[in-house]
Amino acid sequence: MTTKKEQQAYRRQQILMVSLELFVRRGFYGTSTRDISKAAGISSGLMFHYFDSKEHVYEELISIGCEKLQVDFEKALASPLRFFTDLAREMFQMLEQNPFSAKMFVLMSNAYFHLDISEKANTMLAKHYIIEQSVEVIEKGQELGQLKQGDPMALSIAFYSAIQGIAQEVALHPGVRLPDPDWIIDIIKK
Repeated sequence: MTTKKEQQAYRRQQILMVSLELFVRRGFYGTSTRDISKAAGISSGLMFHYFDSKEHVYEELISIGCEKLQVDFEKALASPLRFFTDLAREMFQMLEQNPFSAKMFVLMSNAYFHLDISEKANTMLAKHYIIEQSVEVIEKGQELGQLKQGDPMALSIAFYSAIQGIAQEVALHPGVRLPDPDWIIDIIKK
């Protein structure tokens, strides 16, 4: 028998899952709280018991995405190639095992285009701009002879954009066969 807390946690997760699907498919502005509650199979009143507004649902999803982007860049500087190799493999494993994660990639990418939605979301996104944060790691990898020479920002963009593009494909076509993560590493590896 499930407890009330477990039921509430389940319902909250359900709202987040259907909201993510709707935000990815219809966009933030094309999705209403009514759409969310209908997709979750609950009344609008019950939805507001969990989230005050669709902005709060959106912020919670962005928070989850940013949490996944937390990286120990100090550790990364010790072995840049190992960092990028492990990161690519972890991301691909996540994409294979959890369809939610592919949609999170799409949502996070789109969030940078919709900075007018929520100041709180903007603040979270600014702190977790992994492309920019990885530049120092790429510079260190170049210095150590592990990574290709060239503009570190351009290399970071190439690496993360390849993963983003693959995630978008997985979001559109769940079950699609993923490329070998080492192919992505080859983009930046010397």
